[in-house]
Amino acid sequence: MNTVSKTLAEQQAAVCRIFANPTRILILWSLADNEKSVSEIAALVGASLQNTSQHLRVMKEVGILQSRREGQTIYYRVSQNEYTQKCQLLLQIYRNVNEKLLNGGKSCL
Repeated sequence: MNTVSKTLAEQQAAVCRIFANPTRILILWSLADNEKSVSEIAALVGASLQNTSQHLRVMKEVGILQSRREGQTIYYRVSQNEYTQKCQLLLQIYRNVNEKLLNGGKSCL
């Protein structure tokens, strides 16, 4: 087994908490193809502009998203395609766990 320090484990847990929010996952999926404005993202994820802006700020602060301003409109995009791929991996893990639970497995949630 690889040795992982407690500090590194805490950092990984912090990143996982960012993706533990359904709205943030929806935001990531909404930006998978191309950049969008805050209002477009809010409409797609079904959240208020204020709530969407807060989530976008958190995701930008940790480097998941990048933004650019055009006049008064701010556009966001995924900073690396790798993040969308990781989200796909998490979706596959969820589907596998969910299938096991539906087939009589014990829930650890």
